[in-house]
Amino acid sequence: MARKLNDAMSSEVHINNSIRHSRRCKQTKGAEILATNINPLIAELEEKQLETRKQKLLRDNRYDDLIFNEGSLDDQIRNTSESVKQFDRNNPGRPVYKLIFPEGGFSNILRFSHAKKANAADQIIERLKSLGEEHALFAQIPLLTAAITKQRTAMADLQQAETQVRTAVANEEVAQANLRKQYEFNYLDAIKMFGKTFANRLFPQTVSKKKVEEELVPSDA
Repeated sequence: MARKLNDAMSSEVHINNSIRHSRRCKQTKGAEILATNINPLIAELEEKQLETRKQKLLRDNRYDDLIFNEGSLDDQIRNTSESVKQFDRNNPGRPVYKLIFPEGGFSNILRFSHAKKANAADQIIERLKSLGEEHALFAQIPLLTAAITKQRTAMADLQQAETQVRTAVANEEVAQANLRKQYEFNYLDAIKMFGKTFANRLFPQTVSKKKVEEELVPSDA
């Protein structure tokens, strides 16, 4: 019995079965039109599948960029913390560490989500600004600002990449549906042209790989 395509099957299965069907049609006199009808839809799905792979790779690259830039922000928060500690050691009469890091450190900040961490870094900047432009620690502000900007840019790029992936996947699903529809039309047309028994020969059969291997192995008898 011919194996129908369904929406639970991958694009790879859609394409593979359709190519096999098309090949059989090309080898059968009078069935060439079926191959002509389905080949453009095979090509369309191949194109959409390739685009999905491309967008997913770009999405993965954007995620890597985010993790890399987040690491840089982590480093700058650590560096700022160390600079504040060093200032307090050099100026024991006017410590500011508890002002800049009221929770007593930066460890909790590093465990925050991407967006929350950037917001926490913004708060550190505001506390540094409160010290005044003449303060030695004011120099930490542009360093933190640059790290935050890269982090937020990476977040926005990842969000955009996720949208592109969703669009590509949706387009691929539409191409799958179009191919399934033509595959079904071809089956019905083949039955009209050749009868059901011969029509089934033009479509890949539902046979397990194990059964095929067993039939190909010579019997010992």
